[in-house]
Amino acid sequence: MARQKPGKKVDGKRTARGADPRVPDPGRRRLLWVGSGAALSGLGLAGWIFWRRLDSPTAPGGGASPGTRGVSLPPQVLPANEATARQAAEEMLVHYTSDLANPSSIIHAVRGLGRGFRLADGTNAVDHLCSHYALEREVGGQRLVYFQREAEVHENSFLKTFLEAGVSTSQPIVVGDRRYQLSDLAKSGQSLFRCDPADLYRFDEPQYRYDPAFIPPRPPVPSGAWATGPTDDGGCGGGGSDSGELLHEHLPWGLIAFSRLVSPERPTWTNAFGETIDLHAVLDRSLAAYESTCALGQEAMSRGEMAPPNFRTEIKKYSCFGLHTVYSYLVAWHRGHVAHDLPNRMKWMIDLLTYRLKSDALAIVDEYAREAKGVPSAIVEAFSTRALVKLYGHAFESINYARLHRLIDFTPSQERRIEAGEQALYESIVRLRAMDWAMLRTQLGDKFISDIVIALGHAVRGMRLLRPDNPDLQA
Repeated sequence: MARQKPGKKVDGKRTARGADPRVPDPGRRRLLWVGSGAALSGLGLAGWIFWRRLDSPTAPGGGASPGTRGVSLPPQVLPANEATARQAAEEMLVHYTSDLANPSSIIHAVRGLGRGFRLADGTNAVDHLCSHYALEREVGGQRLVYFQREAEVHENSFLKTFLEAGVSTSQPIVVGDRRYQLSDLAKSGQSLFRCDPADLYRFDEPQYRYDPAFIPPRPPVPSGAWATGPTDDGGCGGGGSDSGELLHEHLPWGLIAFSRLVSPERPTWTNAFGETIDLHAVLDRSLAAYESTCALGQEAMSRGEMAPPNFRTEIKKYSCFGLHTVYSYLVAWHRGHVAHDLPNRMKWMIDLLTYRLKSDALAIVDEYAREAKGVPSAIVEAFSTRALVKLYGHAFESINYARLHRLIDFTPSQERRIEAGEQALYESIVRLRAMDWAMLRTQLGDKFISDIVIALGHAVRGMRLLRPDNPDLQA
């Protein structure tokens, strides 16, 4: 890699015409997931289980419909090098984001291409998101603004992406007839955030979530051998644990935003519930929990072996194989939040990440192959390649962020592992570009395409971080 509204709102809840705002309506989400499964009817029962089990719907996948109404790029075979991989990734990201136009794909295009990204009709992507998906609620006499969980998936993910992309703090955010600004969203994020460092699972229940109207879709999990198989979430959701939603699904995005909003000298604030939040304590305790998970695979991965099953089981509880979590601590470090020996702890974490480039990839390919009985090889390859792009793209966001801000001096052996991982990223991207996307949409629906867009958004940003077109430097 070169080094260079809808819906009326009642008390902050969305309502369909004539619906009771106090009663959650799971119908739309149930239809979305049933439709995705039905798209696999031609693959038989094994195909349906493969889709539902390996593509765990803990996160909604950005609201993509299961339809296949869009226009797919024709397959193109390219050599696997940096230039062609960048070209292919950016082409797919732009085309399918414009084609799908769902909030999750749009925010990931902003992630990869910057705040200036525009949709097919010329609308600025940030303006579109800020005028269609915001909600408000009142807590302790404060009127607070936030984004729909179904749109942003992870609390504070829009906020932190806007901050890192350099969106103006005066950016308008519209909720009905009220207008807020990005600065209001930042204050609301701090006011709504609840975390007890002494018990990271304390605020996991649905009533503690920013969007109280949202009900995550949770279809039945197959029993038997399928129940122990891989749980690739597809987009950026976790693997479906019963507890730890804050730790696994939301905390990294909040840590990134708050590390930018709060000075290292004054890391505490009082939220809307009268609770004191100590950012440094949250960083310390959550990193300790993540370290304990990573330690499960350290010995095997440091020998270059496939990531062991106990590590894979635990790391997949975190969004995107826990790689958003790694990135969040690097941002905190760069912003000066270095209490509790965070820099030295992160040097160990990044060293392990250079081994994970190979070890996790081996595990991904093995897991899909073992669960693929009765599933066409083209479908298996599509799932596994998407997971590899997700792995490498997120990993290189962290590695190249550390390089960009000179946080770590990589050793020659680390650089060799990184170089091999870069080549594997290029190979995975061009393999995606050569696939029959029209067939994939027919068989798997637009949700599958949307999840690929999510992976590409991070891969594009990872490849751009060390170049003049780095979206952060442009900001």
